[in-house]
Amino acid sequence: MQERIVASRCLSVREGRLFVEDVSAVELVERFGSPLFVLSEAQLRSNYRRYRDGFAAGWPEGPVDVLPAFKANLSLAARRVLSEEGAGADVYSPGELAGVLSTGVDPERVSANGGGKTREHLANCVAAGVRITVEDPEEIDVIEEVAASLGKRARIRLRVKPPLPSLWKPTDFARLLIPIDLGFQVYKSGIPREYLVDLGRRALALPHVELVGLHLHAGRHSASLWYWRGLMRHFGDLVADLCAAWGDWRPAELDVGGGMATPRDPHSRMLERGEFLASLVGFPALTALRALGAATYHATLARLIGSLLHEHPRRPLAPSIEDYAATITTELRARLHARGVPTAGVRLQVEPGRGLYGDCGLHLARVKLVKRQTEPVPLAWVLTDTTEFFLACGTMEANRYDVVVADAVDAPAVMTAEIVGHSCGPDRLAPSAPVPELRPGQVLAFLDTGAYQEASASNFNALPRPATVMVHGGEAEIVKTAERIDDVFARDVVPRRLAVPEPRPARSA
Repeated sequence: MQERIVASRCLSVREGRLFVEDVSAVELVERFGSPLFVLSEAQLRSNYRRYRDGFAAGWPEGPVDVLPAFKANLSLAARRVLSEEGAGADVYSPGELAGVLSTGVDPERVSANGGGKTREHLANCVAAGVRITVEDPEEIDVIEEVAASLGKRARIRLRVKPPLPSLWKPTDFARLLIPIDLGFQVYKSGIPREYLVDLGRRALALPHVELVGLHLHAGRHSASLWYWRGLMRHFGDLVADLCAAWGDWRPAELDVGGGMATPRDPHSRMLERGEFLASLVGFPALTALRALGAATYHATLARLIGSLLHEHPRRPLAPSIEDYAATITTELRARLHARGVPTAGVRLQVEPGRGLYGDCGLHLARVKLVKRQTEPVPLAWVLTDTTEFFLACGTMEANRYDVVVADAVDAPAVMTAEIVGHSCGPDRLAPSAPVPELRPGQVLAFLDTGAYQEASASNFNALPRPATVMVHGGEAEIVKTAERIDDVFARDVVPRRLAVPEPRPARSA
């Protein structure tokens, strides 16, 4: 486990205890409470610089911008760190735009993505001078009208949606065997190829719109470099085809989006496809066993739980940031040059989300109790004070996080248990995990939760959302306060007609 822990530069094990930079995870819970989101400032700065330097090394003929996806982590303190470093931003909503602009980011390095933008949102984008990534064919006319009304010229990129016929391996976004090319086409975002030629010609003719580049974001379909090689070849071909169709136009900017994995890559590991397919056979067989009586049926279930529902083998570490950068830049440059598209002076942009934020964060929770049963089938549960509603990607994307006992990292496993949360939902945070003997009050650390978890946390069961702290060397500071129960209901309005009646005075004797 230690070699996987130190894959994040902010984490270390000292005398069996987990440290975030120079603060122990147990100390963080003792100071700030549990559950708790934790971010490492040093890891965030390091990841940003590695993206910046890695892509710059592979793209020497033009500038490189790293535009971290703000949706992945909505902490303004973390965003301020990135703005200090010179990072741009990928934003999706009016709220994200306002948040990012409040942190001192260079507006020209902000990409406003997303379909169905309102006129008001577009006006704010044009006024601020950010890049507008066009997702819908009809959007360009609204941008022209808005820019004209403001007396400005809007800089736009078209988000393209090319066919990807060579990407035939299964996508990580589906539990069934769906090829990447189909998964990408089903996803809503991007302008289909059939509209691009005419749309680009219209953009080039508009007086208040400047078409500065093209944008491709296919997402996290696979952690492999094979995926990125194929994706960049298709992107390069489409860029060349559009340059030919639009005469002497050449892109000033090319944005390759995001989707790079964190080193431990928890994505899509809770239910392997093989298990899903096996269940199609196993369910009828288990149903038939009921005819042999409850004793035989439960004995068979016990054997299956012992042999099949074990900890999934951990995948090898994902490619490094430098490997992703070298693969993306090499393949895109080669394809563009082969098709006669010069890259001198072209600005390259990348929009990492989980790949930048993921291993900057961890989620800490205390053990509330350990419960066991021996019949009709043997099982054990470790109940924690957190919930899947604070770790949403465990449910939405079937993430399987590495879990560490913060004060006993090297303790040997003595049982297999379901690590669960305390909501009334299934709340399976780490199914069938090998764990040491645990006691109430111990701290568990769920690694790689810096992206999307805090940003998508909800109040199911009226649970107040946790605080977030940022560690800086030997110091830790709250950067997002914990909610109280009053906060959970702060938006509620009870009409006067439904007001609770005043209590009647007690009758005198």
